[in-house]
Amino acid sequence: MRRRKTAKIFVTALVIALSAALSVGLPAAQSAGYAGAMAVRDIPYPHFLIENSQRYEAYHSGNPGLPFSKVIAYVNAGVDVKAYSDIKTVEDPESISVILNKNFALPSGFVPEDMVDIGGGHMMREEAAMHFQKMRADMTDLGYRVQVITAYRSFQAQSNRFNGALASYSRESVERQFARPGHSEHQTGLTADILHRGIQRDESMSSARFEATGEYAWLRENAHNYGFILRYPREYREIHGFIYEPWHWRYVGVDIATAMFNESIGVFEEYYGKYLAPGVITRMETEHASRVWLSGFE
Repeated sequence: MRRRKTAKIFVTALVIALSAALSVGLPAAQSAGYAGAMAVRDIPYPHFLIENSQRYEAYHSGNPGLPFSKVIAYVNAGVDVKAYSDIKTVEDPESISVILNKNFALPSGFVPEDMVDIGGGHMMREEAAMHFQKMRADMTDLGYRVQVITAYRSFQAQSNRFNGALASYSRESVERQFARPGHSEHQTGLTADILHRGIQRDESMSSARFEATGEYAWLRENAHNYGFILRYPREYREIHGFIYEPWHWRYVGVDIATAMFNESIGVFEEYYGKYLAPGVITRMETEHASRVWLSGFE
Protein backbone atom coordinates (compact mmCIF):
# COMPACT_ATOMS: atom_id res chain seq x y z
CA MET A 1 0.00 0.00 0.00
CA ARG A 2 2.84 2.41 0.81
CA ARG A 3 4.45 1.75 -2.60
CA ARG A 4 1.15 2.48 -4.40
CA LYS A 5 0.62 5.65 -2.37
CA THR A 6 4.17 6.85 -3.12
CA ALA A 7 3.67 6.19 -6.82
CA LYS A 8 0.42 8.15 -6.84
CA ILE A 9 2.05 11.12 -5.10
CA PHE A 10 4.84 11.03 -7.71
CA VAL A 11 2.38 10.94 -10.60
CA THR A 12 0.37 13.81 -9.12
CA ALA A 13 3.53 15.93 -8.80
CA LEU A 14 4.49 14.99 -12.36
CA VAL A 15 1.09 16.05 -13.69
CA ILE A 16 1.27 19.41 -11.94
CA ALA A 17 4.76 20.07 -13.32
CA LEU A 18 3.82 19.07 -16.85
CA SER A 19 0.66 21.15 -16.74
CA ALA A 20 2.78 24.26 -16.32
CA ALA A 21 5.27 23.16 -18.96
CA LEU A 22 2.60 22.43 -21.58
CA SER A 23 0.58 25.62 -21.19
CA VAL A 24 0.94 27.72 -24.35
CA GLY A 25 -1.30 30.26 -26.07
CA LEU A 26 -5.09 30.28 -26.34
CA PRO A 27 -6.98 27.53 -28.18
CA ALA A 28 -9.05 27.97 -31.30
CA ALA A 29 -11.85 26.08 -29.58
CA GLN A 30 -14.21 29.03 -29.58
CA SER A 31 -14.37 29.03 -33.39
CA ALA A 32 -13.34 25.51 -34.40
CA GLY A 33 -14.80 23.50 -31.54
CA TYR A 34 -12.89 21.56 -28.93
CA ALA A 35 -12.02 18.58 -31.11
CA GLY A 36 -10.74 20.79 -33.97
CA ALA A 37 -8.60 22.93 -31.70
CA MET A 38 -7.10 20.00 -29.89
CA ALA A 39 -6.45 18.04 -33.11
CA VAL A 40 -3.79 20.60 -34.07
CA ARG A 41 -2.39 20.46 -30.51
CA ASP A 42 -2.98 24.15 -29.90
CA ILE A 43 -3.69 23.21 -26.30
CA PRO A 44 -3.04 25.25 -23.18
CA TYR A 45 -4.95 22.61 -21.19
CA PRO A 46 -3.02 19.40 -20.52
CA HIS A 47 -6.14 17.94 -18.88
CA PHE A 48 -8.00 17.94 -22.21
CA LEU A 49 -9.07 14.42 -23.20
CA ILE A 50 -10.02 13.98 -26.84
CA GLU A 51 -12.61 11.32 -25.97
CA ASN A 52 -14.52 13.92 -23.95
CA SER A 53 -14.54 16.63 -26.64
CA GLN A 54 -18.26 16.36 -27.43
CA ARG A 55 -19.11 16.48 -23.73
CA TYR A 56 -16.92 19.58 -23.32
CA GLU A 57 -18.78 21.34 -26.11
CA ALA A 58 -22.19 20.34 -24.75
CA TYR A 59 -21.32 21.47 -21.22
CA HIS A 60 -19.81 24.72 -22.46
CA SER A 61 -22.93 25.38 -24.53
CA GLY A 62 -24.99 25.26 -21.35
CA ASN A 63 -22.41 27.27 -19.39
CA PRO A 64 -21.08 29.81 -21.93
CA GLY A 65 -19.46 32.06 -19.32
CA LEU A 66 -17.33 29.29 -17.84
CA PRO A 67 -13.60 29.35 -18.67
CA PHE A 68 -12.42 26.48 -20.89
CA SER A 69 -10.12 25.14 -18.19
CA LYS A 70 -13.02 24.71 -15.77
CA VAL A 71 -15.29 23.23 -18.45
CA ILE A 72 -12.70 20.56 -19.16
CA ALA A 73 -12.00 19.85 -15.49
CA TYR A 74 -15.66 19.61 -14.52
CA VAL A 75 -16.47 17.24 -17.38
CA ASN A 76 -13.45 15.08 -16.49
CA ALA A 77 -14.92 14.88 -12.98
CA GLY A 78 -18.35 13.89 -14.30
CA VAL A 79 -20.10 17.10 -13.28
CA ASP A 80 -21.93 17.19 -16.63
CA VAL A 81 -23.59 13.83 -15.92
CA LYS A 82 -26.96 13.72 -14.15
CA ALA A 83 -26.57 12.90 -10.46
CA TYR A 84 -26.49 9.20 -9.64
CA SER A 85 -27.08 8.28 -13.30
CA ASP A 86 -23.61 6.92 -14.17
CA ILE A 87 -22.08 5.82 -10.89
CA LYS A 88 -18.44 4.73 -10.95
CA THR A 89 -16.85 2.80 -8.10
CA VAL A 90 -13.55 4.41 -7.11
CA GLU A 91 -10.54 2.19 -7.75
CA ASP A 92 -8.45 3.22 -4.74
CA PRO A 93 -10.79 3.99 -1.83
CA GLU A 94 -7.87 4.22 0.63
CA SER A 95 -6.19 7.05 -1.28
CA ILE A 96 -6.25 10.37 0.54
CA SER A 97 -7.11 11.98 -2.81
CA VAL A 98 -10.13 9.77 -3.47
CA ILE A 99 -13.08 11.65 -4.95
CA LEU A 100 -16.63 10.98 -3.81
CA ASN A 101 -19.70 12.75 -5.09
CA LYS A 102 -23.02 11.84 -6.66
CA ASN A 103 -21.37 9.87 -9.46
CA PHE A 104 -18.43 8.33 -7.58
CA ALA A 105 -18.99 5.73 -4.87
CA LEU A 106 -16.96 3.60 -2.48
CA PRO A 107 -16.79 -0.18 -3.02
CA SER A 108 -19.46 -2.16 -1.23
CA GLY A 109 -18.46 -2.96 2.34
CA PHE A 110 -15.56 -0.52 2.45
CA VAL A 111 -14.28 0.27 5.96
CA PRO A 112 -11.02 2.22 6.53
CA GLU A 113 -8.44 0.14 8.37
CA ASP A 114 -6.22 2.71 10.09
CA MET A 115 -8.77 4.54 12.23
CA VAL A 116 -7.88 6.42 15.42
CA ASP A 117 -9.92 8.35 17.96
CA ILE A 118 -9.64 12.15 17.71
CA GLY A 119 -11.64 12.70 20.90
CA GLY A 120 -15.23 12.27 21.96
CA GLY A 121 -15.40 8.89 20.25
CA HIS A 122 -14.98 10.46 16.79
CA MET A 123 -12.73 8.52 14.43
CA MET A 124 -10.55 9.47 11.47
CA ARG A 125 -7.90 7.79 9.34
CA GLU A 126 -4.53 7.97 11.10
CA GLU A 127 -2.87 10.44 8.70
CA ALA A 128 -5.90 12.72 8.60
CA ALA A 129 -6.25 12.50 12.39
CA MET A 130 -2.63 13.50 12.98
CA HIS A 131 -3.01 16.62 10.82
CA PHE A 132 -6.41 17.46 12.27
CA GLN A 133 -5.17 17.23 15.84
CA LYS A 134 -2.22 19.48 14.99
CA MET A 135 -4.56 22.00 13.37
CA ARG A 136 -6.92 21.95 16.35
CA ALA A 137 -4.04 22.35 18.80
CA ASP A 138 -2.67 25.34 16.88
CA MET A 139 -6.14 26.89 16.80
CA THR A 140 -6.47 26.41 20.55
CA ASP A 141 -3.09 28.10 21.10
CA LEU A 142 -4.40 31.09 19.14
CA GLY A 143 -7.57 31.28 21.20
CA TYR A 144 -9.90 29.62 18.71
CA ARG A 145 -12.24 26.89 19.93
CA VAL A 146 -13.74 24.17 17.77
CA GLN A 147 -15.66 21.01 18.50
CA VAL A 148 -16.07 17.92 16.32
CA ILE A 149 -19.70 17.15 15.51
CA THR A 150 -19.01 14.03 13.49
CA ALA A 151 -16.12 12.42 11.62
CA TYR A 152 -16.15 8.81 10.38
CA ARG A 153 -19.62 7.49 9.61
CA SER A 154 -20.20 3.93 8.45
CA PHE A 155 -22.26 2.93 5.42
CA GLN A 156 -25.06 1.75 7.72
CA ALA A 157 -25.01 4.94 9.78
CA GLN A 158 -25.20 7.01 6.59
CA SER A 159 -28.04 4.83 5.33
CA ASN A 160 -29.97 5.36 8.57
CA ARG A 161 -29.35 9.09 8.36
CA PHE A 162 -30.40 9.34 4.70
CA ASN A 163 -33.51 7.19 5.02
CA GLY A 164 -34.51 8.89 8.25
CA ALA A 165 -34.43 12.25 6.49
CA LEU A 166 -36.59 10.86 3.66
CA ALA A 167 -39.27 10.09 6.21
CA SER A 168 -39.56 13.79 7.05
CA TYR A 169 -38.54 15.74 3.95
CA SER A 170 -38.90 15.60 0.18
CA ARG A 171 -36.36 13.55 -1.77
CA GLU A 172 -35.18 16.69 -3.56
CA SER A 173 -34.44 18.39 -0.25
CA VAL A 174 -32.74 15.31 1.21
CA GLU A 175 -30.57 14.82 -1.89
CA ARG A 176 -29.24 18.36 -1.52
CA GLN A 177 -28.41 17.90 2.15
CA PHE A 178 -27.28 14.29 2.48
CA ALA A 179 -25.12 11.98 0.39
CA ARG A 180 -26.56 8.61 -0.41
CA PRO A 181 -24.93 5.73 1.49
CA GLY A 182 -21.71 4.76 -0.25
CA HIS A 183 -21.21 8.30 -1.54
CA SER A 184 -20.48 10.05 1.76
CA GLU A 185 -16.99 11.41 2.44
CA HIS A 186 -17.53 10.58 6.09
CA GLN A 187 -17.24 6.88 5.22
CA THR A 188 -13.65 7.48 4.01
CA GLY A 189 -12.49 8.54 7.48
CA LEU A 190 -10.97 11.69 5.94
CA THR A 191 -13.61 14.20 6.97
CA ALA A 192 -14.63 16.08 10.09
CA ASP A 193 -17.63 18.30 10.66
CA ILE A 194 -16.55 21.02 13.08
CA LEU A 195 -18.16 24.02 14.71
CA HIS A 196 -17.29 26.77 17.17
CA ARG A 197 -17.69 25.51 20.72
CA GLY A 198 -20.33 28.14 21.36
CA ILE A 199 -22.65 26.57 18.79
CA GLN A 200 -24.78 23.73 20.04
CA ARG A 201 -24.94 20.37 18.29
CA ASP A 202 -28.59 20.87 17.29
CA GLU A 203 -27.56 24.05 15.49
CA SER A 204 -25.05 22.21 13.29
CA MET A 205 -26.96 23.04 10.09
CA SER A 206 -26.86 26.78 10.81
CA SER A 207 -24.20 27.81 8.33
CA ALA A 208 -24.63 31.52 8.99
CA ARG A 209 -23.60 31.25 12.64
CA PHE A 210 -20.39 29.32 12.02
CA GLU A 211 -19.50 31.33 8.93
CA ALA A 212 -19.48 34.48 11.05
CA THR A 213 -16.91 33.15 13.53
CA GLY A 214 -13.19 33.80 13.71
CA GLU A 215 -12.69 30.04 13.68
CA TYR A 216 -14.19 29.77 10.21
CA ALA A 217 -12.19 32.74 8.91
CA TRP A 218 -8.99 31.19 10.25
CA LEU A 219 -9.78 27.84 8.62
CA ARG A 220 -10.39 29.44 5.23
CA GLU A 221 -6.93 31.02 5.35
CA ASN A 222 -4.94 28.29 7.06
CA ALA A 223 -6.54 24.82 6.80
CA HIS A 224 -4.59 24.03 3.63
CA ASN A 225 -1.36 24.10 5.65
CA TYR A 226 -2.68 21.03 7.45
CA GLY A 227 -4.06 19.31 4.35
CA PHE A 228 -7.73 20.26 4.71
CA ILE A 229 -10.13 21.88 2.24
CA LEU A 230 -13.63 23.25 2.55
CA ARG A 231 -15.39 20.56 0.56
CA TYR A 232 -18.77 22.17 -0.13
CA PRO A 233 -18.34 25.93 -0.71
CA ARG A 234 -21.39 28.11 -1.34
CA GLU A 235 -20.34 29.35 -4.78
CA TYR A 236 -19.85 25.82 -6.15
CA ARG A 237 -23.15 24.24 -5.09
CA GLU A 238 -24.05 23.32 -8.67
CA ILE A 239 -20.67 21.59 -9.05
CA HIS A 240 -20.50 19.49 -5.88
CA GLY A 241 -24.28 19.07 -5.72
CA PHE A 242 -24.92 19.80 -2.05
CA ILE A 243 -25.90 22.69 0.17
CA TYR A 244 -23.19 25.00 1.46
CA GLU A 245 -21.51 23.35 4.46
CA PRO A 246 -18.94 25.59 6.19
CA TRP A 247 -18.48 22.91 8.85
CA HIS A 248 -17.42 20.10 6.46
CA TRP A 249 -13.60 19.88 6.17
CA ARG A 250 -11.98 17.16 4.08
CA TYR A 251 -8.39 15.96 4.34
CA VAL A 252 -6.69 15.67 0.93
CA GLY A 253 -3.07 16.06 2.03
CA VAL A 254 -0.93 19.17 2.39
CA ASP A 255 0.35 19.12 -1.21
CA ILE A 256 -3.09 19.03 -2.82
CA ALA A 257 -4.71 21.42 -0.36
CA THR A 258 -1.86 23.91 -0.80
CA ALA A 259 -1.97 23.61 -4.59
CA MET A 260 -5.71 24.31 -4.52
CA PHE A 261 -5.18 27.33 -2.29
CA ASN A 262 -2.34 28.75 -4.39
CA GLU A 263 -4.15 28.16 -7.69
CA SER A 264 -7.47 29.47 -6.31
CA ILE A 265 -9.19 26.17 -7.10
CA GLY A 266 -12.32 26.39 -5.01
CA VAL A 267 -13.81 22.91 -5.37
CA PHE A 268 -12.25 19.45 -5.36
CA GLU A 269 -14.00 18.40 -8.59
CA GLU A 270 -11.94 20.98 -10.47
CA TYR A 271 -8.66 19.77 -9.00
CA TYR A 272 -9.57 16.16 -9.69
CA GLY A 273 -10.51 16.93 -13.29
CA LYS A 274 -7.26 18.84 -13.88
CA TYR A 275 -4.80 16.52 -12.17
CA LEU A 276 -6.22 13.23 -10.90
CA ALA A 277 -8.72 11.86 -13.43
CA PRO A 278 -7.32 8.56 -14.81
CA GLY A 279 -7.30 9.77 -18.42
CA VAL A 280 -5.42 12.91 -17.42
CA ILE A 281 -2.75 10.96 -15.56
CA THR A 282 -2.35 8.60 -18.51
CA ARG A 283 -1.95 11.50 -20.89
CA MET A 284 0.62 13.20 -18.70
CA GLU A 285 2.64 10.01 -18.39
CA THR A 286 2.59 9.65 -22.18
CA GLU A 287 3.61 13.29 -22.70
CA HIS A 288 6.43 12.85 -20.22
CA ALA A 289 7.70 9.69 -21.94
CA SER A 290 7.59 11.46 -25.31
CA ARG A 291 9.52 14.45 -24.00
CA VAL A 292 12.18 12.23 -22.46
CA TRP A 293 12.55 10.28 -25.71
CA LEU A 294 12.73 13.43 -27.85
CA SER A 295 15.32 14.94 -25.55
CA GLY A 296 17.60 11.96 -26.10
CA PHE A 297 17.53 10.80 -22.49
CA GLU A 298 15.32 7.76 -22.89
